[in-house]
Amino acid sequence: MFKNISRRQFCKCCGSIFLSTFIVNFAKANSDKNQLMYGNIVVNGKKINENSQINFDDLSEVETKSELAFIQNNQNGFLVRPNSKLKFFKNKIQELLKGSVHGVFGKQSSELQIKTPRGTIGIRGTVTYIEYEESYDRTYVCNCYGNTVIYNSKMQELKNLNSKYHSPVVIDKNQTIKASPYGIPLNHYDDNIKSIENKLGRKPRWKLPEGKMIFFAPTNEKIKI
Repeated sequence: MFKNISRRQFCKCCGSIFLSTFIVNFAKANSDKNQLMYGNIVVNGKKINENSQINFDDLSEVETKSELAFIQNNQNGFLVRPNSKLKFFKNKIQELLKGSVHGVFGKQSSELQIKTPRGTIGIRGTVTYIEYEESYDRTYVCNCYGNTVIYNSKMQELKNLNSKYHSPVVIDKNQTIKASPYGIPLNHYDDNIKSIENKLGRKPRWKLPEGKMIFFAPTNEKIKI
């Protein structure tokens, strides 16, 4: 089969195979990581500096102080606003205890469920913003695009959000779904979504109502990656 192939052609062929394998393995390795890409966080009481690797295999409580932080968790990106608290376990986000998280999720092998003080949020491959509004004792949820399912504390489905652009609701203290009281998305922005998707090697899968981004982050909340 190979008798008519010259040494040069053979080496070239082997080189191409090696390069292809290297690229695939590099891409896989590059996507399979937990890293603080921006800001400062505290994990289980220990301060984590920017560009540091994070171990989320064991139960990890993540806190932000006065700064915005961006965490890459494999193919997911989490933009966490100041004074927030999250839990991770077995390399997955598990719970929002306080504050907010803007999750830009890659494809999920199964529904990822995030517990909040008011209801549980089911992620099926989407961009979702979640904020616990402590003063109102309610959870605000926005399905920025994709599919997000909302459950009560008994894991009974309350709402299935499937949209191409911001679709917000709130879960009140009685775990009832209400319309969002805000005329614009609460504390999350189109330009940050685009920046995170680009950082993860993807493009936003939204359908912009006017063909262009509408909601832009103020300077102190603009992600720098």
